[in-house]
Amino acid sequence: MRAALALGVAASIAGNVLHAQDELISQIISAWSPLALLLTIELISRVPVHRRVLAVARWAATALIAGIAAWVSYWHMAAVAARYGETGGSQYLLPLSVDGLVIVASICLVELGGRIAAATRDRAAC
Repeated sequence: MRAALALGVAASIAGNVLHAQDELISQIISAWSPLALLLTIELISRVPVHRRVLAVARWAATALIAGIAAWVSYWHMAAVAARYGETGGSQYLLPLSVDGLVIVASICLVELGGRIAAATRDRAAC
């Protein structure tokens, strides 16, 4: 699952960087939002929740970061796909496959983290 998430984020970064101006600062800025999403998903899937209010804040921040990353990467990747010959609407569908992979892998990691935490608690209780 982490490999699938990393692959989706790498594709998003590649699309963003290809769309950026041909200078290092622009490329670094364009790569930031998918990297921020990757780091956020790693944190949310690994760090256990101890207080409900903090869990809600963490989910809200994750949703905000995911929305920003999806918006930015969608339009960058659509522009890159069109530049390299994708037509007939596929240039608009291709970014959805990348973002969809990131979403599914993220949900799986969070779910797996929750199951591992629950199993650990159950073992400790026995």
